[in-house]
Amino acid sequence: MPSLVRPILLWLLLLPLLPACSLMPAQQQALEGLPPAALEEARRQSAELDQLQQLDIATPAQQKQIKQLHSSLEQFERDVIRAASRLEQQDDWHGAEQILHRATSALPDSRVLDSAREQLDERRQLREELVRMELSIHRGEQLLKDAKAYERLRQLKGPGLVTSLELKLYQRKRHKAAEELQYYAQRALERQDYSLARRGLQIAQRLYGDDYQSDNIERDLAEANRQLRKAKRPPARSSVDNKAVVEVQQALDTGDLLGARQQLNRLLQRWPRNPQLLDLQEQFRTRLSARVETAIKRGNELYSRGDISGALDVWREAKSLDPDNVELQASIARAEKLLQNLRALSTPSNAES
Repeated sequence: MPSLVRPILLWLLLLPLLPACSLMPAQQQALEGLPPAALEEARRQSAELDQLQQLDIATPAQQKQIKQLHSSLEQFERDVIRAASRLEQQDDWHGAEQILHRATSALPDSRVLDSAREQLDERRQLREELVRMELSIHRGEQLLKDAKAYERLRQLKGPGLVTSLELKLYQRKRHKAAEELQYYAQRALERQDYSLARRGLQIAQRLYGDDYQSDNIERDLAEANRQLRKAKRPPARSSVDNKAVVEVQQALDTGDLLGARQQLNRLLQRWPRNPQLLDLQEQFRTRLSARVETAIKRGNELYSRGDISGALDVWREAKSLDPDNVELQASIARAEKLLQNLRALSTPSNAES
C-alpha cells in the first residue's frame, strides 16, 4: 500500500506546477478571434427571440426588439464564419471546425452555420485527399528508386529463401502503392485535375511493372492525356475578335456585371487561355467584389432602419451576381425569416380589428 500512496502524493504535489495552458480546454482555445462571451450572448439572444416570436400579438417595442435580435444574431453568424475562414487560411482546419461546431450548438436552427460547416467539411475532405495523394506519389517514387537497390541485393546474395522473401515483400509494397495511387488518380479525374491524375497513373503503371496489365490504367491515362492536350490546344485565330472583347469591356464599364459575366463565360469556354479574356475576367472579379461589398453595407443600413424589404431587394440583386456568397446568403435568410415572423405576429391584430 505505501508503494501506491507515494506516486499519488507526488502527483498531487506536482499538479499545481503544470503549465496552465495544458489544462485549458481545447474548445476555449478554438474560439480565438471571437469575443469570449459571444457564444453565451448568442444563446441568450436566441432564447429571447424564440420567446418573443411565440407571442400572439407583439407591441411596436417588441417588434423593434425582434428586429434588433435578428440583426445581432446575423452579425454573430458573420463573425463566426469570418473567424473560421481565418483559421482555415492558416491551415488550422480543426480550429475552424470547432468554432463552427460550438456556434451551431449555440444556434442549432441556423441554416447559415449548418451550410458553412458542410462546406468546410467538403473542403477539408478534398484537401486531405490531395495530401494523401501527394504522400502516395512520394512513396511510389521512393519504391521505384529502391528497385535498383533490391536488384543489387539479389546480385550480391544470389538465389535463396531470404532473398526471395525480401523481394516478394518489396513487390507487395509496390503493388499496394500502385493500387492506392490508381484510386486517388481516378478521384482526381472525377475532379478534372488531369495533371495530378496523369502523374499518379504514370507512377502506378511503373510500380505494377511489365508483368501486370491494367486496362483501367491505360484507359484513365489516355483520358488524362487527351484532356491535357485539349487544354493546351491553341485557339483558332479567327474566333476571338475585337468586337466580342469590346462588348464585354463596355458591359463592365457601364456596370452591367450580369451581362458581362454571361458574355465572358461564353468566350472563356472557347478560349480559356486568351490573355485579353483573362484580363477582363480579373476586371470582372474586382468590380464584382466592390459591388457586393457595397450592397452588403447598403442592405445593413436599410435593415438597421427597419426597411427589411428594401434590404432584401438589395441583397437579392447582389446574390444574382454572386450566388455563392455566404454573407449574402446569411443576410437574406435572416431577413426572410424576420419578415415571415412579423407577418405572423401582425395577423391576429388585424383579424381582431
